[in-house]
Amino acid sequence: MTPAEIEVAARRKYNSDNDSFWTTDEIMGLIYEAELEMARESINIERTYTTTTVASQHSYSQPTNSISIKRIEYDGQKLERITFREDDTITNLQSDTTATGTPIYYYEWNSLIYLRPIPDSALELKIYSYDMPQAVESTTNLEVPVQFHRDLVNYVVKEMALKDQNTAIADRYQAMWDRALVKVKAWTRKRKRGDEFQVVKNADDSAGTILGTV
Repeated sequence: MTPAEIEVAARRKYNSDNDSFWTTDEIMGLIYEAELEMARESINIERTYTTTTVASQHSYSQPTNSISIKRIEYDGQKLERITFREDDTITNLQSDTTATGTPIYYYEWNSLIYLRPIPDSALELKIYSYDMPQAVESTTNLEVPVQFHRDLVNYVVKEMALKDQNTAIADRYQAMWDRALVKVKAWTRKRKRGDEFQVVKNADDSAGTILGTV
């Protein structure tokens, strides 16, 4: 559905096709609020970004709308996410080392992605990201998966009813929206399985056992 179609569907559900009490801009804002809440609760907007590394540059900006990183590849090879503790093992507690090579690992801090070893070449860095949505206009392509578009309609109707002080209708559609969030969370959990085996990491295992110190 397009945002315009969601507006039409919400107005029809609330029997307010031509009512100026709710403007189109207001309803577009409600659709955006619904997408934001769904994204925060379930992380279901998937995007892929590419950039080019710079020789001897350690850190790279995380995509602006990214909530969390699913996977990173350097020159087509998957990088392993590590912790600060594992990075300390790799660098022998010298985190400011400038040693370069082909990156094998990455870690994140303050919306930056750090590669280890630091790249020694200008090659493609591909980032698979779960994102926040963009602002919504009538012709915007909605970023929430299509199977949840009808749930966005219910959110808009709920907010329309709240503005109208129609608490009975608002409560009914709030319950429908709450059920939708449960549904989308379950769908997202299934989608997120696959990048890693579901096992407990041994505290004694570290990246240093593979790479050694850099």
